[in-house]
Amino acid sequence: MAITIKNIPVLEGAVAEDFIRKAENLAKKKTPTLSERSKKRIQVVLERSKHFRF
Repeated sequence: MAITIKNIPVLEGAVAEDFIRKAENLAKKKTPTLSERSKKRIQVVLERSKHFRF
C-alpha cells in the first residue's frame, strides 16, 4: 500500500523575505553556554555512569 507524500509549502514574496530576515537575525545571537559548575556536574554524572551496574 502506497503512502501519499504531502506537498511541502513554499514561501514566496514578502513572507519569504520576512522569514529569511528573522532567521538571519536569530543566527547572529549568542549561543548559550554552560557554567563551570554545570560542566563539573556533567563530568561527575559521566564518571558515575561508567561504573554503574544493573
